[in-house]
Formats: sequence, C-alpha cells, structure tokens
Amino acid sequence: MLKEWLLKRAHWIAFGAAVLATVGDFGQLWVVNAGRPGLTLAAPPGFIIVPATLAGSLGIPIYGLGYYVRARQAFGRNPSHATWLALTGAGFGVLGGIVHAVTGISIATEIGDVTNGLNPMEGIMASGPIVVSLWALATTFFLAAGIAEVTLPQKHSDRLFNPLFLTLLFTLIASALSSPWNDFVGPAAVNIAHVFFFARRAIISRELA
Repeated sequence: MLKEWLLKRAHWIAFGAAVLATVGDFGQLWVVNAGRPGLTLAAPPGFIIVPATLAGSLGIPIYGLGYYVRARQAFGRNPSHATWLALTGAGFGVLGGIVHAVTGISIATEIGDVTNGLNPMEGIMASGPIVVSLWALATTFFLAAGIAEVTLPQKHSDRLFNPLFLTLLFTLIASALSSPWNDFVGPAAVNIAHVFFFARRAIISRELA
C-alpha cells in the first residue's frame, strides 16, 4: 500500500521537495549575498543557515524518487534510456543533497571567507577541492539525467519542461535581472527548474491515471 501511494504521488512529492530545496537555496544565498559589499541586503537572522541547509540537504535527494517514476513510466517504450535516467537522477539527487549540505557547512564555519566580496559561483570555486569536486560530479549527473530525460518518448511541448532546458532558461533570465536578484535566481536555477519539471510530470501522471 505504501509503495503504491508513493508511486502515485511521487511527482507531487518531488515537486514539494524541489520547492523546499529552492527555499533552502535562497536562504543560503541570502547569507552569502548579505556579506557582499554594494548589495545593501539586510542581514538575515543568524539561525537561518541551519534550516536553509537542512531544506536542500533533505529535499534534493527526493528528486531521485521523481526521476525513478518518470523512468518507470517510459520503461516500456525505451528501457535503456529509462534505466539510465533512473540511475543518473538518483545519483544527482544524492550528490546534490551532499553539495548543498557541504556548502551550508562551509558558509556556517567560514563565513568570512565565503562572503568576502565573492558572488555565489566564485564562492564555490574558492571553497576548496572537495566542494568543487562534489559540485562538478553532481553537475555531471544532472547533465546526464537531463539528456536521458529529453530522449524519452514524449510530446514536443513536454520537452520544454526538461530540467536541463529549464535550468538554462532560468540562468538566462537571471542574467537579465539586476543585482542582487540575479545572484539569487542564477545559482538556484537547477532547483527552480525542478519545481516546474516535477509539477509538469505530476500533471501528466494525473492525466495518465
């Protein structure tokens, strides 16, 4: 019963996880960007880094459930690509959650270095080889999952909701925004993309039921 309940609602659960992870991103980015000169952001509450880090660390791994059900739906028509999607989606979820956790710990313990006038991407690059390696590995799994998903049989209009395409779209939107909004939307683009991706898959799943 529990398995059936989870499978039937998996994309809505993943949607909620993506919303949670996006809020976590914004919380971490608020802490980082508030320390940058010239942005005139109000300082966040001192405790916010803890729930912001927990939100993404717990939410992002749940993406694996959403990817698994997406792959399960397409397995009959393209088993090899569906299997690849399930594996890379799960890997991205686990690695993405770890990256979010390590980033939060870095912000909390080395706040002076992380926010020393650097934008969020520069902060990642300055966080040391472990964080950079984890980030690169998570990015690789995300790219693999995005490519696998777009190759699965689906309507052309649904391909626009591919998480990779949506991430690029929100990154472009961020580049058109003024500071500091671009430094919130851009770094959070992957999780924002998953909000829309899983919402669309949830609607499709309901139509297929």
